[in-house]
Amino acid sequence: MNMNGNKPIGIFDTGIGGLTTVTELQKLLPGEDIIYFGDSARNPYGNRPASEIVEMTCQMLDFLKGNDVKTVGVACNTISTLIDRYAPKYDFTIVGVVTPVCEMIAKMDLPVVGVIATVATIENGTYQSIITRHSPNTRVLGEGAPILANLIDRGDFSQEPLDAEIRKHMDHMLADGPIGHVILGCTHYPIVQENFERLYPSIEFINPAYEQALALRDMLTAQNGLNDRKDGGKFTVCTSGDPKVYADVCKRLGCKTPTELRVVNL
Repeated sequence: MNMNGNKPIGIFDTGIGGLTTVTELQKLLPGEDIIYFGDSARNPYGNRPASEIVEMTCQMLDFLKGNDVKTVGVACNTISTLIDRYAPKYDFTIVGVVTPVCEMIAKMDLPVVGVIATVATIENGTYQSIITRHSPNTRVLGEGAPILANLIDRGDFSQEPLDAEIRKHMDHMLADGPIGHVILGCTHYPIVQENFERLYPSIEFINPAYEQALALRDMLTAQNGLNDRKDGGKFTVCTSGDPKVYADVCKRLGCKTPTELRVVNL
């Protein structure tokens, strides 16, 4: 299958978290145009029923479809766990953030791995089922954090409240025994990965955004859909929330300054 490589890549999330995927994608494919949508006005999604999450997801996908994207990366773990419910409705390839990192973890054949994520992601059980399907001997410990993503999405990175919330959930997960590797199973969490690493220096924290970016690159390569440019791709950020937070997080993550930054209400 061939696609038009000159079209943009769409990336979306419930808020600023998916900018972690954009950062990795820009390193791998600097010539690609990227249009991003972050639904901060309706965040958090992770505490909502699945049917409502799917409905809101389709609204974001319809927006990206209207912007003529060639493919879409779902840079949200909660939404990615429901991908089978909405992906068949669209004629472009949709790449989630969960499966690529689960397949990478399974190859490591770890005795135990932790996943800290939203409540919906953990209760859904997708991380647990994919990892153990590929690596039956790996024990997967999940910890749902109801408000951590929302704290981060506000763009206030004050150390004390974030550290307190991280400690609460990490300590609860570690009560089951020592863990050497923990997946940051919400794309918001790598924005404050330094907090996790400072508080738990003996644990290796895994950012799924890199594996998702690799999966998008490999899919575009297979479908002859890469942009020929070597650099200079446009980066458009659309959000239903405060655009300043997005500009600030782009600087924090080291991704390109958005070419365009605008408010869009779905």
